[in-house]
Amino acid sequence: MLSHPLNFCECIKDGLLNSSRFFIIGVGNIGLQLIRMLSRDFTLTCIDNNAHTLEMVKSLRGDTVRVVEGDATSRLVLEEAGIGEGDTVIITTTSERINLEVARVLREHFTMARIVAVGITKKGIEALDNLDVEVEGIFNLSALGLRNRLEHKTKAVQGIGLGKNEILEVEVHPNSRVAHKRLSSINPHNWRVGIIYRDSNIIIPRGDTILKPKDRLIILGDPRVLQTVAEILTFRFQHFPLEYGDTLLVLLEGDETEDFFSELGYIHSVFPFERMRVLHPEKNNGYDEEVRRQIEEAGVRSAEFTTVTAKKSLAAALESLSQEPDLRIGLTVLSRPRLVDSLGSMFARSQKKNYLRDLAHRVRSPVVLAGGTHPWKKVAVPCADPENVQHVLETALEMSTAINYEIEALLVKPSDYIATDEEQDAFTIMKKTVSDLSYIYKATIHTTELSGNPIRSFCDHAKDYSLVVSDLTAWSDRGFIRSLFNPDVAWNIVRKTPVSVMIVPPPGELI
Repeated sequence: MLSHPLNFCECIKDGLLNSSRFFIIGVGNIGLQLIRMLSRDFTLTCIDNNAHTLEMVKSLRGDTVRVVEGDATSRLVLEEAGIGEGDTVIITTTSERINLEVARVLREHFTMARIVAVGITKKGIEALDNLDVEVEGIFNLSALGLRNRLEHKTKAVQGIGLGKNEILEVEVHPNSRVAHKRLSSINPHNWRVGIIYRDSNIIIPRGDTILKPKDRLIILGDPRVLQTVAEILTFRFQHFPLEYGDTLLVLLEGDETEDFFSELGYIHSVFPFERMRVLHPEKNNGYDEEVRRQIEEAGVRSAEFTTVTAKKSLAAALESLSQEPDLRIGLTVLSRPRLVDSLGSMFARSQKKNYLRDLAHRVRSPVVLAGGTHPWKKVAVPCADPENVQHVLETALEMSTAINYEIEALLVKPSDYIATDEEQDAFTIMKKTVSDLSYIYKATIHTTELSGNPIRSFCDHAKDYSLVVSDLTAWSDRGFIRSLFNPDVAWNIVRKTPVSVMIVPPPGELI
């Protein structure tokens, strides 16, 4: 709910609200992604009790952000931060008790135009609603969705309907996959376009109506479906991988096999890359010529080569690439067998994990660990995290426009005896997300429910596929002891899956 409910006519009349002074309380994973995405035109203040986290915020936003270290449940801390001058407060901690207390303090001691908070349990969401707070459920939470809400590309229409987000107003993004398309070609399932506002004119939608960028649509339907529809209308970009860039980057170690170069040629042939850049180590005995020969035999005739020497590290070479004004990396490819395997010490595996994480953030594109299992005819998407499953599935669906393959969502069903209510809810939400995306994209996504140990179940089943698409966001930072008892599921799927793997970066890397 909006903190000051508007009736339908007022919503249309006012259009975009002019909130421009934002306070973010609790700078965790979602908060950091949101900070990266929000327009720098907004005045932004971040409040957190972790000095290191606030230093990360300043490194992301520089002088455009003000940081306050302290406990946000304290009225004095909020007063010193100047929160009474803000238009919107976003509470993104993952502690429902803290979120409720901050919201209560804000409502009792300050006059806030708008408060948005993360809700976790049904009881907590109801309590936040009673405080007139806009609630984002943690299982549906995404930084993109929050940014849409805050910048008013998406908002609930108030004053009519049931007030359950079954009616939304959304703005069509210029790069949306449905921009410039007729409504009849979209064939909405479980939702409809009610009315279109374009340049102060009202358009009654018909099958031959073409959606244009900046159109504001009133959409109606199943709230669970509308969440996904809104994301597609407002934040879908060009066909994969062009939303990231048009350059294929290849990182060589020096001992790649013929299968690797064969898969590299396959990747280059199926996606619309304009350029290929190859970074390779400095070696003797005609290595440079051999690499060029193998890449040409793979069908690539116009690659550009850069030698990584002892004096010029890979990090330095990547930094040089990032400085090239017209270069945007769409996909990064490196050999799987050397970098990811099931052998080696825990320390060595941790180093590889950190290397891959750092690489993905540097190149800001998906990373393919090529294992030679091409052509990609069957693609598996392990669904282990409800927060990220939509983004990963959408990537697989986007790729299917270039490659004709089967997509299968793999879910591990929680035990009826030991699973928590939250785990059961997460499983239900992921199944629903798969179903909704299948309807909206008009594509078939097969669903397989597994049981038992998630890592073993995923990896045993994945060997029947040619590509696994996984996400980077769900990788966790755990120490040696914690990893023994509570292993990182997402990372171990990447490490142990015996086929080629595509690691998808967080949605914020597109911004």
